[in-house]
Amino acid sequence: MLTGLMLLLLAGAGIAGFIKKHILRIKDPDLDQYLAQLKKQEWYQELMNDPRSSGLIQSFEKSGPLKDVYYVQKLLSNDGFKDGFIAYIKEKSR
Repeated sequence: MLTGLMLLLLAGAGIAGFIKKHILRIKDPDLDQYLAQLKKQEWYQELMNDPRSSGLIQSFEKSGPLKDVYYVQKLLSNDGFKDGFIAYIKEKSR
């Protein structure tokens, strides 16, 4: 019963995604544009100038959370999200 419900939800999500992308032609936001805005932020530049944290951020850009456009949007728009990201980077780069 639960498996059937999960399959039904997945099918619904797939159909909704297909309609959004192919019928309504709604495009996902451009990641490069948001990353350019992020790289202009003073706090981001400070983290990138620190040799201990820059490697971690670069790996996040290649195959981490900074590859997700919605994650980058949250960093730009939500101060609490940004503060949590900064704290995480500083903690991991010690």
